[in-house]
Amino acid sequence: MHPQAAEQLVAYCAELTQTFGHGIYAAYLPIRSEISPLPLVAALHQAGQQTAMPITPAEGQALSFRLWAVGDDLEAGPYGTSQPLTAGQPVLPDIILAPLLAFDAAGWRLGYGGGFYDRTIADLATRRHSCAVIGLGFDGQKLDKVPIGPYDMPLDAVLTPSGLHRTKR
Repeated sequence: MHPQAAEQLVAYCAELTQTFGHGIYAAYLPIRSEISPLPLVAALHQAGQQTAMPITPAEGQALSFRLWAVGDDLEAGPYGTSQPLTAGQPVLPDIILAPLLAFDAAGWRLGYGGGFYDRTIADLATRRHSCAVIGLGFDGQKLDKVPIGPYDMPLDAVLTPSGLHRTKR
């Protein structure tokens, strides 16, 4: 895991907004060994995009999002996580930058098994809110084929330190 990997994602900020448009970019607060989206979130915010972070729901529920920029206050969330203030402004993201454990060229993502992102994408679809989902990861997390289940939702692209990779779907 290259220590400069998170900063390398910033180089693709303009390509990201040219490819996926302007709007509300929701990311995540990194845990474990996830690549940090925070330098990219700061760059997106400086480029005039609204940025948001998820509120971790009860098990089995979809994520909700609050407007949040790097430097804004955080509060303790479930599972030892941090999250934006639940009293913050709720938003529906236009682009979700999702964490992952692994991904493949077809756009399938392996997460931590909670199903939060898959449920969230399905929930947004039932509300007729279209949303692009871009996985953030390290190049070494790419597999030939990620095992998928009936509720898994594919990614539109994956952003790694080597660039923005559109999925083959």
